[in-house]
Amino acid sequence: MIDKTFITGADSTHEIYLKWWLRNFREHNKDAHVTICDFGLTSKAHEWIKENADWVVRYKPHSTSAWFYKTQVLIDSIYDYSCWIDVDCQVLAPIEDIFEYAKDDKIGLTIDKGRKSDHNQVWWATGVNVIKGKPQILYDWHEQLKRTKQRGDQEALHEIMLDNPSRNSDIVLMPAEYQWLRVQLLKGEDIPNKKIIHWTGNTGKNHIEENLMISKDFF
Repeated sequence: MIDKTFITGADSTHEIYLKWWLRNFREHNKDAHVTICDFGLTSKAHEWIKENADWVVRYKPHSTSAWFYKTQVLIDSIYDYSCWIDVDCQVLAPIEDIFEYAKDDKIGLTIDKGRKSDHNQVWWATGVNVIKGKPQILYDWHEQLKRTKQRGDQEALHEIMLDNPSRNSDIVLMPAEYQWLRVQLLKGEDIPNKKIIHWTGNTGKNHIEENLMISKDFF
């Protein structure tokens, strides 16, 4: 019985990263279960994920941005343990031990070292996260996403923490190696044991396309 899955997803604007993401992941995690979400892929990309993912979930295109589906995907997951990894993340090592940070009623996250803290509140980086079951903070984050005017899911979670700092206790701090950020590399900050690099923003995606992908990876 499969009780753990790694999840990513994309729409047609980001589908070019799917093959790159899965190739990196499988190089180091050959037997791990992978769920890929279709948030509005082209038909060719959808057929590819059907052939290469262990489980496929399809959603209609989001009216704002596909990243607003992140919480919905985790709520909908049929697995006991779920780990979401953004499609612009480069997996560099075995990461199945990440599920050790999935605790009841909490979400496992790293700190966003590229964002300055405000009101003595850290920024939690949501590009990689792990849950066991369906913690209440996940539902609250999902509801915040529905009503926020912020640009993305990370900002919506930060709103919750600003409104009620005690909610930080709903987070399990994961070591930074599970999500080393592009901006940290830009500042000359690096560690030898990083497991995932998150190539954030347009600059990061340009780096993927120019340096880390090859032509056959495009649909």
